[in-house]
Amino acid sequence: MLDEIRAEPGKVTRWIAFAVWVVMPFTLGPLLAEALDPTREIFQTAISWVLWVWWLEVLLTLTFPRPFMLTIIRLGVPAAIPAAVWAAIEVDDNTLVIVGVLAAIIATALVLSSPFADRFIDGASYGDERRFTLRPPGPVLIGLLGPSWVVAIGGLVAGPLFLADERWVLGAILIVIGWPLAFLAARALHQLGDRFMVFVPNGLVVHDLTVMREPVLFQSREIVGLAPAHADTTAEDMTSAALGLALELKLIAPATVPAVTGRTGTEDRDVRAILIAPSRPAAVMRLAQERNFRIV
Repeated sequence: MLDEIRAEPGKVTRWIAFAVWVVMPFTLGPLLAEALDPTREIFQTAISWVLWVWWLEVLLTLTFPRPFMLTIIRLGVPAAIPAAVWAAIEVDDNTLVIVGVLAAIIATALVLSSPFADRFIDGASYGDERRFTLRPPGPVLIGLLGPSWVVAIGGLVAGPLFLADERWVLGAILIVIGWPLAFLAARALHQLGDRFMVFVPNGLVVHDLTVMREPVLFQSREIVGLAPAHADTTAEDMTSAALGLALELKLIAPATVPAVTGRTGTEDRDVRAILIAPSRPAAVMRLAQERNFRIV
């Protein structure tokens, strides 16, 4: 079992997340039901239908490890935490509160983990490929990721919630305004997650359209080696200012990369080394060694 977890942590994490979500109607469900009990019957019925659709949608996406499904899961599952916190405020039963809130936190922690993301990103691989996610840009992680998620979820559910409460005008207005905003925010979050590096039979591809106009292949014969970057490195930074450990990919001769400058500009740059920031640098280094990359 331990060997399987070490070899395929993403696969194990996905199935644990699936199991946690399967029992969510029996963990978080009673807490939400208790909190909704004092509300009007029509409101209870409408919200119950929404909750069941939400649960089923996430459950189905957990069974198909693909990049697009990852976006849906990472939008939907964390919504369990604010729902649980709201219900905990309304309910006096400590057992229901502890079980419900803990289940929401565990599910969210699992789907936000790096092995989980790698499993879904790698689901689009074919043949002898292996994909690894890249860490989000530092400024986005600190200042924009949370607000974007709030806009995506809030814009999607605010209107229907008011309609369920029979506040028709306000609900309709919030749908007209909120759904387009939710779409834009969800699209931005998906593009942020569509950043990865790929080991292919003849080298390594970096796919990050936030820093390069198009994916770039670095062939094995062009690569000197891969190593954790030193603080004083002069390599071209392709990490989008991601936080944490960066890896330095060193090349035999200068290669041209189409670097993004500003919002729409690009500039061809000749580089001898680049910095990349995979979410799991140790796993990347292990696979690089297995594929006969020189570790320098």
